[in-house]
Amino acid sequence: MLQSLDQSMSLFKKAAAITLMSVSSFSFAEVSPWELEAHDEDKDIKVFTRSVGESPLKEFKGVTQITAPVSAFVAVLKDTDVATNWMHNVVEFDVMESPNETESVVYTVNKTPWPVTDRDAYVRSVMTANADGSVVSTISAAPTYKENNEDYIRMPELAGTWTFTPKEDGVTEVVYQVHANPGGSLPTWLVNAIVVETPMNTLSNLQELVVAEKYQGQSFVFMQQATTENITAQAELAQ
Repeated sequence: MLQSLDQSMSLFKKAAAITLMSVSSFSFAEVSPWELEAHDEDKDIKVFTRSVGESPLKEFKGVTQITAPVSAFVAVLKDTDVATNWMHNVVEFDVMESPNETESVVYTVNKTPWPVTDRDAYVRSVMTANADGSVVSTISAAPTYKENNEDYIRMPELAGTWTFTPKEDGVTEVVYQVHANPGGSLPTWLVNAIVVETPMNTLSNLQELVVAEKYQGQSFVFMQQATTENITAQAELAQ
């Protein structure tokens, strides 16, 4: 049983590594400086964008601060039943596999205005907890995970992160950053709208959702382990 679990996790990590290699062109492409595209002062949400190489779609970064613990945001990400309620234009969100507490593969369908064809994607995510109490969820496309659905255009590339960093007075800084290749062609007006509306609306919805009672007071082993390791490291340094 344990050997089978270890083998499954090993295969998952190898597949994830291959996926990350497939989007490595994003990492090495020439990027421009971040520019502020939108600022909702009432909700304290800022959206920045930057060009990435020859990509038609800019990379976006949405930033806000919300009064809720980091664990509450982790709980929201793991509550996949409500994903379509707050992730902008995501109309389907199905978990394909989740070998452990921090890794998963999900299938998503993103709605686009008629007559543009909707996009779908298989997305791998890996969550890591850090000594400072922050949590990072790294996402990347896995376009060959399953064969294409002829009803949609498969997104060939996607790379991004959710970063939750604890601040003073119970506030968490949230940074949502993504660059994607939507596949096929998109009209300019839609490209420009996607990179602003996606982070702005997603973060706005998250502000309302994460404060719900069911997400409060939750704990996760991987976060506890990071805290324990940090305390141990500090104790060793103090000796």
